[in-house]
Amino acid sequence: MRRTLALLMALAFGLTACASGDSAEMVAADGAAAQYGTGSATAEEAPADDPALDVSLDVVEGRQVIRRATLELHAGDTRAAYERITELVQTAGGFLASSQVYPTEGEGDEPQIAMTVRVPAAELDATMAAIKGSVDEVVSETQGAEDVTADYIDLEARLTNLRALEVELRALLQEVRMQPNADPEKLLRVFDEVSSVRGEIEQIQGQLAYLSDMTELATIEIGITRSPAAAPIVDEPWAPAETAKSALRSLVTGLQRAADAAISFGLYVLPMLLLILGPLALVGWFAYRRLMRRPSATVAGS
Repeated sequence: MRRTLALLMALAFGLTACASGDSAEMVAADGAAAQYGTGSATAEEAPADDPALDVSLDVVEGRQVIRRATLELHAGDTRAAYERITELVQTAGGFLASSQVYPTEGEGDEPQIAMTVRVPAAELDATMAAIKGSVDEVVSETQGAEDVTADYIDLEARLTNLRALEVELRALLQEVRMQPNADPEKLLRVFDEVSSVRGEIEQIQGQLAYLSDMTELATIEIGITRSPAAAPIVDEPWAPAETAKSALRSLVTGLQRAADAAISFGLYVLPMLLLILGPLALVGWFAYRRLMRRPSATVAGS
């Protein structure tokens, strides 16, 4: 039993290291089916009670690519453009992921709108064309793609190896449990290894689910601003009465500040100056009087 446990533990560490290092080579060694073709052995090797996430790798139909795009648009009515774009995205089978409407200064101003939408990758070009045709002007447009096929293959290979390891560890755990005098320490070690492998499996399943979502749905970031032609020649009408009121308010404020300064000077600054400079002025005055009397006294004595 000890020899079996040692061999299986060595197999666990070996498979885990192999999964993190040469996973792409293991997929090629298993057969070109995982990359080109006909299916995956993952579902067959998983245990019956495994709640595995079914993430298919349709590499035969094309590479796994994450597509992103950005659009900067001008529209005379930004709110109406926002509603049209949302409707076009929903018609294409997508959805509005997020949006932000920036506040406006005046009541009649059109807000600047930023929005992020997700559409099926196959509908990206058609949706982009429809969005551009629904506004006044396309200021800028960018598109990008990220090939994640290698990431898919690597994650699938690691998942296959970890599932095979989990099957072996579960069998070992059952064998240890069935022994009459099962060693609790051995049972705990095998159970910890099963839990660790299960955690790695779930982590990889989450990464595969994220990549699947990003490849199936393209992301479009859209900014909508008011068309320059729609901007009025004068932003605000001339209001001389408001200008006069503003000037009077400024005058009253200035007079109030001047009066406050005079009151502060008379009640605070001037008394402080008298308290500080008054004694110095008296000393200076007495010294001056004394100096003025000396020459007259000298002349009288001569």
